[in-house]
Amino acid sequence: MDVNEIESRLEEIDEQGYTILENAIEPDLVAEFRDEIHRVEREHKTSPTGNTVEGFKTLRMYNLLAKSAAFQKMPVHEEVLPLVERVLEPDCLLSGMTSMDLGPGEVPQPLHPDDYVINVRRPHPPLVCTTIWALTDFTEENGATRLVPGSHKRDKLPDYSQSYESIPAVMPAGSVLVFDGALWHGSGQNRSHDSWRMGINVQYCAGFIRTQQNHYVGIPREIARTFPERLLELCGYALYKGISGHVDGSSPATTLGVESLVQKAYASSENAAPTSARDA
Repeated sequence: MDVNEIESRLEEIDEQGYTILENAIEPDLVAEFRDEIHRVEREHKTSPTGNTVEGFKTLRMYNLLAKSAAFQKMPVHEEVLPLVERVLEPDCLLSGMTSMDLGPGEVPQPLHPDDYVINVRRPHPPLVCTTIWALTDFTEENGATRLVPGSHKRDKLPDYSQSYESIPAVMPAGSVLVFDGALWHGSGQNRSHDSWRMGINVQYCAGFIRTQQNHYVGIPREIARTFPERLLELCGYALYKGISGHVDGSSPATTLGVESLVQKAYASSENAAPTSARDA
């Protein structure tokens, strides 16, 4: 993704709250992800959880990085991450990865923003950036994600007793929906008889926000050690602004023995707090 396209996409996200990167992902990679989701669903005997948020006919799986090495390619994909880094900041974190296999007959999910647990005055600059990867075609009939354009600029959360006008994020397999986490959205109703709508939510947050999924506990260290450096940074193994997240004064990568990411807190004069603050 070149600089001009990133700027154009940023304008769309700022104005309407979202953008769709059509056919951004290589077909072979889409097929690999789809096959891996099916394999892991079988391996874990995944079944619907049966609530209004997670669905009654939807197969969901969390902590995907611990379940297959194939998913390491998603958070750092060159057609997606550069845009996310501009929506948030280069020091952003991977907040979580969730597969969503929406079955026929599924009811619509309540409209919601993904940053609803962050208790700050609205509207606010983006604190969460969500990307939804379409591994099958997203159609209005099979429950494409529904969006309320411009809702990221509202000063309140949706009233769940009310209904709101929304549009479906229709897109072919291999496309990625990217949106400000404050945008109201929800999975649609799958009115089809035999069409499963499969997607993966790859969500990021600003580096000072607590992630939705806990990578330190959820991902075994022997698996984390296989991650490329950028993915380790996204999972929180580097320091934020050279300060936050340290373990005994050093970056969390020390616990993995990854020397390239070892950094001492407060080592950079650019990130160090004023003397009065340090000595307080």
